[in-house]
Amino acid sequence: MALYNVIRTPKSTTRYRLLKPVTAVKLAEHPGSSLRSPTQTLVKIPAASVLEAEGSAAASGLINVFFNGEAFSVFFEDLRENGEVVVTAP
Repeated sequence: MALYNVIRTPKSTTRYRLLKPVTAVKLAEHPGSSLRSPTQTLVKIPAASVLEAEGSAAASGLINVFFNGEAFSVFFEDLRENGEVVVTAP
């Protein structure tokens, strides 16, 4: 029986550098679940910040992003209009 080494490639993530501030909703984690829920905490993420998008935009138009090690939800339209994609070298 042959054994094969499986190399898993990391999920490709898209990073955005903000050109203008965006408003975000802080997300709270639930122990034992990968789902996050919105909180009542709104923050303004400043221009020049780099956000890492998680997945794609939902039907609601929201997308989850990571900023400073914390999860937030922002409108994808705001992210596109107020940011630029950061291209990294392979």
